[in-house]
Parts: sequence; structure tokens; C-alpha cells
Amino acid sequence: MKPAQIAIRDILSIYRRRKKYLFIPAVIVTALSAAGAMIMSNKYESSTTILVQRDEILNPLISYQMAVAMASEDRLRTFIEILYSHTMMQKLRDSLYRSDEESADADEQTVLEALRKRITTERRGSDSFRISFVSSDATKAQAAVALLADQFIQTILTVEGQRNEATVKFFQDKLDELRAKFETSQQRVVAAVQSRINILPQDSRELYTQLETVQKQISDFDARMNVYKEKLEDLKLFPAALGTANGTQTLYELQRSNIPFADELKTQLSKYDDITRKYKGKYPEVLRTEEQLSDLLERIQKAIETEIHKQEPTRWDLEKKRAGLVEELKQTFISQKLDQDVESDYGIYKKLYDEMKVKLEQAITARDLGRNASNQFIIIDPPLVPSVPTQPNRPMLILADSRWACSSGS
Repeated sequence: MKPAQIAIRDILSIYRRRKKYLFIPAVIVTALSAAGAMIMSNKYESSTTILVQRDEILNPLISYQMAVAMASEDRLRTFIEILYSHTMMQKLRDSLYRSDEESADADEQTVLEALRKRITTERRGSDSFRISFVSSDATKAQAAVALLADQFIQTILTVEGQRNEATVKFFQDKLDELRAKFETSQQRVVAAVQSRINILPQDSRELYTQLETVQKQISDFDARMNVYKEKLEDLKLFPAALGTANGTQTLYELQRSNIPFADELKTQLSKYDDITRKYKGKYPEVLRTEEQLSDLLERIQKAIETEIHKQEPTRWDLEKKRAGLVEELKQTFISQKLDQDVESDYGIYKKLYDEMKVKLEQAITARDLGRNASNQFIIIDPPLVPSVPTQPNRPMLILADSRWACSSGS
């Protein structure tokens, strides 16, 4: 028992003599940690959560399950690439951080990389994601998150819109190509029937008369649509062509055409002529009249595009009627003796043309749906201006340093 009592007494004696060396470092480190934590600037974090809503009709060209999976996954797959892209960081820098947090000669790449480090992303489930941004300014943290979310959605919509427009143009070009080949083969069939018109039965002659009527209707329809398309190309020159000699001549030709709002264009153009005779250059009245004229031309362009789209089914109905009459003529005894290559070409191109019409209509449907795709992005948690800083965690920093000091001293 006596050795143990001596040992405890010695330990207590050592502790009393050196206890200041145990507590003083801990107190000093704690004080320095507290001071450092207080000096550190506050950081505020704002965030938002975006849900990609699945549409029931995303791409009519493929099955529903595949369409949903592809559209949703494509948007989420490109989420990171778009959000951290150079273009996105440049927009964020120009909008919020160029003026007050960097000098004019600051290295751009370094600044953009610093902005990237402030962003945190998180995938939540299969169809949602979260964006967070940290800043020393609470208002800028909220503005940055709002900008990133908006720019991401707009980028996705722009890419999908361009893809849909390209798809429609591709199918439209293919349809025009097949239409020309189909009509050529159809004309060969009609020419073969016409060469035997004198020996056709009376019923078949009546069918041929009906066919000629439909042919004329298609020809008149094409002539009218070609005028619309020519005027549409002229309208695409504006508003850049306003005030030029070619632009003025084009406007005079447009007002004499049978196009939507032609009378209103005539009135507006007359007003524009009167104003430009009195005033020149950037006179406010001239600028106001040019703006009104540009708005009218834009309305005319949209009206013509709508009319062309609305009239397309009319031509398809006429084509269907014409094809039916040709088929009936082929069923007559004399028509069955047509050359095999003529009849074969006609059947092949008819099938290809009909299939391409369906694909074009599907592509147009997908494009029109894509124009409303912004409704598929839902902001579940709008970004708010944070009222409490999230960084630094001062109590945790002080506690961690104090524990380290105590463990080092012991």
C-alpha cells in the first residue's frame, strides 16, 4: 500500500507544480480560435430544387416508355455539364461578380474556377436535382441560384428546340423529295391511261375527267402556296431591310399581294412614307413608325406560317383523292396492261411518300410540344435570401481547436 500512496502523492505534486502549463496553452489556443472564428467573414447559402416533370407525349416517333426515359435522362445527364460550363460561369460572373470582386486584369480562368467552387449540385431521385450557391452576400447568393436555374432551363429548351426544328426540316425536305418522285411516277401512270382514253369504258372516262379536275385543284393550290412561301422569304429580310431601296420595293410588292393583313400593311406603309419624307435619321417619330411596321411584318409572317401549316392537310386530301382515282383507273381492264416498271415505281413511291407524311406530322407534333416544354420544369423550392449564415460554424471551430490543444498539452 505504501508504494502506491507515494506514487499518487508524487503525481498530485507534479500536477500542482505544472498545472499552469496544462491550462495556459488550452486557454491561449481557445482564445486565438475564438478571435479567428470571429474575424472570418460570414458565408450565406441559397438553394433551389428543380423537378423535371414527365410528359405523356414527348416524342411520337418512339414508344412512350422509351420517350420518357430518354427525355428525362438526357436533361439530367447534361445537368452538370451545362451548369459548370464556361458559358454559364461567364454569365454568372458578368451578372453579379465582375464589378466588385475582381480587378480588370484578373485571370479569367481563375475567377471562373473560383465561382465553380461556390456551386454545389445534388441529384435527388431520378427526375429532380438541387442547386446551391455560397456567397458572402446573402442577396447575391439567392440571385446566383435563380440565374443558374433559369439559364439551365433556357439552355435545355434552346437545344431541344433546335433539335426539333432540325428534325422537322429534315422530314420536310425528304417529303418534298419523295413528293416530286411520287408525282412523276403518278404522271407516268396518268399519261399511260391518257394514251388509251379512246378505248376506255365510259365509267373510266368519267374517272379520268374527275382526275383532271383534281389535278387542276392541286396545281392551283401549289401556286397559291408558292406565293405564300415566296412572301415568307421576303419577310425574313426585315427589320434589317427597313429604310433600304430593296426593302421599300419589297414592301410595295407585299402590300399588293393576297396575304394576311395586306390592307393594314398598305395603311402602315403609307404612314411610314409620309413620316420619312418629313423627318430623317433617328427622329423619334420615325423610330416609332418603324417599330410599328416591324411588329406588323412579324404578325404577317406568323400568319403566313400558320396558314401554310393549316393548308397542308388540304393538299394531302387532294393527293389522297387523286391517288384513289388513279387506283380506280388502274383496276380497269385496259389499265392493267400498263408497263410493269411504271406501275412498280408508282407503288413504291406512293408507300414511301405516305410513310414520310406520317413522320413529318409526328415531328411537327413533337416540335409543337417542345415549345411548351418549359411547363415540364417545376421549381419545387424557390431560392430564398438566407437570413442566417451557414459558414463558418464558429462553435465547432472553437471546440475542435480547444480539444486539439488539450490533447497536445496532455
